[in-house]
Amino acid sequence: MDCSYFRERINLYIDGEMGYLEVAELQSHLSFCPDCAAELAEVGEVRSALAAWGRLELATPPGFVERVMAAVEVEPAPGSPKPFGQAVDDTLQKLDDTLGRIPLPGGRTIPVKNVIGWGLAAAAVAIGLGRRHGRRARELTPL
Repeated sequence: MDCSYFRERINLYIDGEMGYLEVAELQSHLSFCPDCAAELAEVGEVRSALAAWGRLELATPPGFVERVMAAVEVEPAPGSPKPFGQAVDDTLQKLDDTLGRIPLPGGRTIPVKNVIGWGLAAAAVAIGLGRRHGRRARELTPL
């Protein structure tokens, strides 16, 4: 016998979400189907255990309230400006997420922003060296 129709309704039955006819139909099925009756008993036991567990008084670990309050005091208020370092970290993370990563041999990757940064640094060094070379050339040439 295919009991899937009735097994799908066991939780509805336990929750009291079925109409009178559906309840009568399920109870009729349970009266001659030991498998569904056993499943109803198991689900009922599990739900009872969960309900009892929710009523347990749990003791907080020593110092828990103090640690939470200390963390709340350090946390900036909503809408207040972020510390500069955190703002920079957030911006760099968004940049990483947007630009992605470049795959390298061996399965490693490197953020695109790092490659761009290295390129800008190399360009700055080249420009600085070019200016230095131009200044020296002007100093050495006689007028």
